[in-house]
Amino acid sequence: MMSSSKRKYFAIKDDLSSSSSLSTKKRLLQLVPYKIKSTFISQLNICYLSQLPVEMRDLIFLKLSPYDLHQLACTSNEYFSIILNFLRSSMGTRYIKTVLEISPNQRRSGAWERLGRLYGLMTSLVPVARRIQIIKELLFTKLNLTCDGSNTEDLCHIGRFFGEATKHWSEREISWAFSQLDSYLQLKKKIDRFYSCEHVGIEIRLEQTIRSCFRLVYFDFIRLHAHRGCLLNVILYKQPIWFQARLIYLLFGPVSSDKIDWEKFSRDRTNFFIHPNVDEEQAYFDLSRAFNVLNRSVHAQKAWNSNSKLALLNELIAQPIPWKSEYVAELLFYCGRELLTNVLIAFAMKNYHKEYAQLIHSLCIVARQRKSYYEIIQLAIEDSFERCTLIAQRNSIVIHLQNAFRCVTRNVIAVLASSTITITDQLHYLQQLEALDAQKASLISYLLTNQFDQIE
Repeated sequence: MMSSSKRKYFAIKDDLSSSSSLSTKKRLLQLVPYKIKSTFISQLNICYLSQLPVEMRDLIFLKLSPYDLHQLACTSNEYFSIILNFLRSSMGTRYIKTVLEISPNQRRSGAWERLGRLYGLMTSLVPVARRIQIIKELLFTKLNLTCDGSNTEDLCHIGRFFGEATKHWSEREISWAFSQLDSYLQLKKKIDRFYSCEHVGIEIRLEQTIRSCFRLVYFDFIRLHAHRGCLLNVILYKQPIWFQARLIYLLFGPVSSDKIDWEKFSRDRTNFFIHPNVDEEQAYFDLSRAFNVLNRSVHAQKAWNSNSKLALLNELIAQPIPWKSEYVAELLFYCGRELLTNVLIAFAMKNYHKEYAQLIHSLCIVARQRKSYYEIIQLAIEDSFERCTLIAQRNSIVIHLQNAFRCVTRNVIAVLASSTITITDQLHYLQQLEALDAQKASLISYLLTNQFDQIE
């Protein structure tokens, strides 16, 4: 430490002096330089952890959590290399098994995610091929996780670890990791085997294995939507569109009694005015997630534009049996206004006015008097009418809408006129008829006057 060349003073006031004429006294402050020994400076740069024996260091690391090791590795390059060597050693395998050990008294939540985050950091400086090799050795050699799809718990563990370890990878590296891990999981071979099946619902075990393997490893625990879209496009790439739709239904469609319910959306529901159950809503949500991540990947944005997604939807609602229009309407609400508007524009431009009117009628039914849903219908109709430059096209759509509502109303009245109807069914159909009249009045009012009635 070098002493400053400038003189420094302390200002001291004399309390004994009462006269204001006395000036403030200044006293020179003498600074004595402190000589630091060079040996002490050299000791400050020494990492004391490196002076410990390796065995003692490993015992210390065994007591730390993955989060603590992660924080310690971020402090310096020396700590980074020390912890990396520890994880590569046999003591590192013992540490991982200790962290993942679950007992009734001590349950470690999020252990796989924290380990994945730790390994994502420790392998960030090595080439991608070496990163994938380290992950494969850890999961399938050191931890002996089953990869044939028979154990869903192991697939869940792989997905949690993989999702955190690859969080900062690029899409190209994610695609490469899929191809390398597939040598163990054999997902591509299972999909090819499913492609060769003439009918769905026969290979139940195969269908459930494909769904569990993809959803648990490559979708549900992946953080970024771009990575989800990239992995989904990897298995859809170069497949015919009918099989792409079938695969989407297999991966994200409804499940009943531990098997894919292929006929769920083709069966009649007793009352569409009531809300769907939790399982059906989950299926709509999962299918909408698949549509929303398709074009999130940078490499797949050109392949999945609005027209290709519309074509995929048309194939999906025909798998394996054509869906009821009310189920299609429910899915469109979940997918968002963009896809709904594109469907209506396609019907309007191709003069499919009857299908247009049936879809609008179904949308009004599943809206269930909710104002936000009616606003979505209103905006979609408005966008589709902007494409219909001819007045005759708009008039044709209005006529088909009136016929669609009138046809359903006529069927309800015919049921009410039956002599065998019970009191309970009569009240039910009267409520249905009242709801249909309100929906028809609101919708036709908008189409004719361009002012949508507010429905509470």
